[in-house]
Amino acid sequence: MKAADKLNSNVIEYLTLQGHLAFRVSNIPVKKRKNTVMKGVGDILGLTKHGKFLSVETKVDDKQSKEQKLFEGNVKQRGGIYVLCKSVDDLIKAGL
Repeated sequence: MKAADKLNSNVIEYLTLQGHLAFRVSNIPVKKRKNTVMKGVGDILGLTKHGKFLSVETKVDDKQSKEQKLFEGNVKQRGGIYVLCKSVDDLIKAGL
């Protein structure tokens, strides 16, 4: 299993055990369908156990793109929770 896949699995498992709803998002365009992807959307989306929107961008060796930073700002501006996550420790630091 690739490191990124392992991190995504660990994040979903941790969030689920904490009572949150979390699922992996496949952000691959579907041919001949408009608006099937949004650039910069987090790798894992969900809802906290208190109903807040949650977006987790997992990173192993790379950095946040310009689009990911824009999405982060949009989520936070609207009262959601966004976590840039290199390990489960980042979720704990974010209070999740």
